[in-house]
Amino acid sequence: MDDSPVILVTAGYDHTIRMWDALKSTCTRTIPYTTESQINRMALSSDKHYLAVAGNPNVSLYDVFGTSDLPVLKLDGHTNNVTAIEFTQDYKFLATGSEDCTIRWWDVYAGVSKCTMDNDSAVNDIAIHPDSRQELIASCDQSGLIRIWSWRRKEVLCQAVPQPDVAVRSVAVSPNGQLVVAGNNLGQVFVYRLIIDTSPQAGRTVELELYINFEAHYGYRITRTLFSSNGMYLATCSSDHAAKIWQLTERPVATASSSQEESVQAGAELVHTLKYHQRWVWDAAFSSDSGYLVTVSTDTRAALWDVSSGEIIREFKGHHKGVVCVALNDATA
Repeated sequence: MDDSPVILVTAGYDHTIRMWDALKSTCTRTIPYTTESQINRMALSSDKHYLAVAGNPNVSLYDVFGTSDLPVLKLDGHTNNVTAIEFTQDYKFLATGSEDCTIRWWDVYAGVSKCTMDNDSAVNDIAIHPDSRQELIASCDQSGLIRIWSWRRKEVLCQAVPQPDVAVRSVAVSPNGQLVVAGNNLGQVFVYRLIIDTSPQAGRTVELELYINFEAHYGYRITRTLFSSNGMYLATCSSDHAAKIWQLTERPVATASSSQEESVQAGAELVHTLKYHQRWVWDAAFSSDSGYLVTVSTDTRAALWDVSSGEIIREFKGHHKGVVCVALNDATA
């Protein structure tokens, strides 16, 4: 990592938000989270100035470079645990998902909810499509549904059911916006092609087409799935105390009808299994250059990994209870 500001934040069950010097593994600031709720997820704005924190049932925004321990903004509207949170790239808007079976789209500057999307069951995770012109949000829920929403129209455009009645815990959209990945309670990962047809004939249609299905953490819950910034890697976190790094691959194979003809077989290749944590690995974050990964666990620790070697570089110790979320922004201007 270079000398530009690196914002690394962890939080969890001990009601503290901790900011770290990533090079020295030292805690530089501790913000007490004074509500009775635990902290479920966090997100950093792309300009590094704001940290959004999801609790139960509120969302709080903190000034990363400020001196006050109080949030600069509170967003009220959810009525149950807020399980997912993400800024748009221009950090004007914020999307949240909740166990109250809703997804909300917030105007950050105005501090109000612009729209609410009603889901059929508790929302476990959301992901904003990287192309803001598409106005799309992916979600996954406790009933096992993956859905693609239009936040402006407040409606579901398409959906998929990977395994009926098996909760889907995490969802992510690839940096190029072409793939949606989801992980469920049985250790299965499902990768879908996100097909957006804007031809005059179609008007605008959105489809999810199953691309790859693989077993990432056999029989264990997948707690997080995420793409690296360059789209080359996929990371999965699990209740089996490990995180894994994968590469999605396509290989030519001969068809059964003719050895002269080839088709393409897609799959996932395991690059590294990251073993260090002693309990559930809840969350992870890639560096902006995709060269590093930070993981956090119920064992109270965070760890920084070298993606190319799969080796641990640094440990971050200071929390007194389980750490369940991490946010990292080391991007250069």
